[in-house]
Amino acid sequence: ATNGRIGDKHIGPIKPFAQPTGWHWHDMTAHYVYVLRGSLTFRFAGVEGDVTLQAGDGLSQPAGVPHNVVARSDDLEVIEINEPAEYGTWDLTEAPEPWR
Repeated sequence: ATNGRIGDKHIGPIKPFAQPTGWHWHDMTAHYVYVLRGSLTFRFAGVEGDVTLQAGDGLSQPAGVPHNVVARSDDLEVIEINEPAEYGTWDLTEAPEPWR
């Protein structure tokens, strides 16, 4: 209906979290995450401290900001909405500030 301008995903429940995703960023203009069940913990470039979302919490992730998903509950269930529907993911070779 949006001709690829907007994508959405229902994710979960998923396997236990074995390790952090590693630092990466997405080439999208917008990324929204809403936690339906469980919890999800991020680290973001330029932000000190962990950002943890619990069921009922949402986050508008700024476009192009490097991040690392460092923890998630085994019962995690989320809705993600992104612009555009198709996007790339780019890994960083080292952690950004303040995480170095």
